[in-house]
Amino acid sequence: MLDAGADPACHTVEQNGESRRSALFDAVARGDLALVRLLLEYGAPPDEDAFYRACEHSGGAFLDLLHRPGFERLIVRKLDFEDAAGLRWFLDHGADVNACRALHHAIARGRGTTVLTMLLDAGADVNLPWDRWDVGRRPLALAARCGHLAAYELLAERGARAELDAVDAAVLAVARGESARLPAAPPPVLGVPGGGSGWLLGQFAQLGRTEVVRTLLDAGMAVDTRGWSNFTPLDQAAMHGRARTVRLLVERGADLHDRAFDEEGPTPLDCALWGLRHNRAADGDYPGTVAVLVAAGAPTRLTPPTGDAAIDALLTGRGTEDRKIR
Repeated sequence: MLDAGADPACHTVEQNGESRRSALFDAVARGDLALVRLLLEYGAPPDEDAFYRACEHSGGAFLDLLHRPGFERLIVRKLDFEDAAGLRWFLDHGADVNACRALHHAIARGRGTTVLTMLLDAGADVNLPWDRWDVGRRPLALAARCGHLAAYELLAERGARAELDAVDAAVLAVARGESARLPAAPPPVLGVPGGGSGWLLGQFAQLGRTEVVRTLLDAGMAVDTRGWSNFTPLDQAAMHGRARTVRLLVERGADLHDRAFDEEGPTPLDCALWGLRHNRAADGDYPGTVAVLVAAGAPTRLTPPTGDAAIDALLTGRGTEDRKIR
C-alpha cells in the first residue's frame, strides 16, 4: 500500500476530534518493530505519542527508532514499568533525573531497588522536594507515604532526610509490620482511583509484601481493592511475579476474571504474561506466578511463545484465543 501511495503519516481522529492516533502509534501499540521501521523508512514523522507508547515495551529497540531530541524527558513514563534496560537507555541518552523528578516517580510507582539504585548512581538528589503531584514532599517521606520500605531504607542509607507527618509514620508502621491500620488520607500520586489509602494494598502486593497484605486482608480490606491504573492487587502482584502474594490473594477469593480497564483490559494472568516480557522484576518468580494462576483456572487470551520454556509448558493446551505475547 505504501508503494501505491498510501500516506505513512496518516492518522485516525479520536475523542470527537480532540486527539489523533498516527499509523506509527498503532504500529508501536501492536509491538510490530518491523512495521515501525517500514513506516519511518517511507517518511512517517516520529511523534511524541508514539514514543510515549514505546515506553511500554521493554528495552530500547522501539526507543532507538522513535527518539528525537527532548523525548528523553519521558523517562517518567518508562518508570511506570520495571525495566532496568529501558531505564538505562534513557540514562545513556542524557535524561535529567532531577529535572524530571525521576526518583520521586520511581518511588511512587513502586519500582524495585535495582531501578532506584540506578537513579541514585545517575545523580538523583535524595533530598530534592517534589515539584508536582504532592508538591514539596522529599523522597524519604514519599517512600514512607507509599509504604515502600525497601526504598525508605535505601534512601536513608544514601543520606536522605525528611520529617515524617502522622500519615507517613502510620503507613510506614504498616510497612514494618507494626500496625494493621492504614490512615484515611488521599494518595500522593495520580492515576489511583478513590481518595483513600486503599491503593496501598496493591502497592504492598506489587512489592511482594505477602505478610503485610495478609494483615490488611485480615483487618477487613477488600481483596479486589483497586490501585494504580485501576489494577487489582492480584493484577499488580502477578505483573511483578510475586508468586507467594498471588497464592494468598487467590486463596482469599481475588477475581481471576477481572479486567483492569474495560472489557478488553488484561486479566491477572494476562498481567503476569505481559510482565514477564515487559515489566520483569529482577526478583520476580514468573513461572511460579503463572503456575498458581493456571491451577486456579485463570483465563488469558495470550498464547506461547513467551520466551520462557517453563511458562510455555504451563500454557500449552489451554483454550485461549490466538493472541501472541508482545
